[in-house]
Amino acid sequence: MSYKLIILAPSCGGKSSLMRYFREKTDLHIAETDEEVMKANGNVWPDDELKNKILVPKTTREIITRENVIYFASYIPSDLLIEAKTGGFKVAVLEVPIEVLRKRNIKRMEVEGYGDVSPWFEAQLNDFRNLAKDGIVDFSIDANQEVEKVAQEIQTSIK
Repeated sequence: MSYKLIILAPSCGGKSSLMRYFREKTDLHIAETDEEVMKANGNVWPDDELKNKILVPKTTREIITRENVIYFASYIPSDLLIEAKTGGFKVAVLEVPIEVLRKRNIKRMEVEGYGDVSPWFEAQLNDFRNLAKDGIVDFSIDANQEVEKVAQEIQTSIK
């Protein structure tokens, strides 16, 4: 079975939980933007300009050449999403209400020591809406439910 899926989700949208689930419970090939960017930059976190202008496009181009991958990201330039779709990828968006994102953000800051990512929520959600409006998004998934249910929807979509 060949599968090519890009899953876009805002910060705190459930990407890490889903990746952990897939890595523990399946043999599906999983990739994620931040992990790929770190590898491409010698395991050093880059500044935003290097990350967004050079490393995200570079690593995304490599990932969309793969035959079997579920690729998680918060941001991929729309031209690369179109290129991926031309190469057989489906694009999905994990939908989470902004109120839930805010609660998850607070918990993540308190429990895991993350920085505040709430300033980017509105822009990320607007970007996903625009991608859907432009016909780039193939389907969305309600990510405000148990990880297992979201994972099951994802697995069904790649069959």
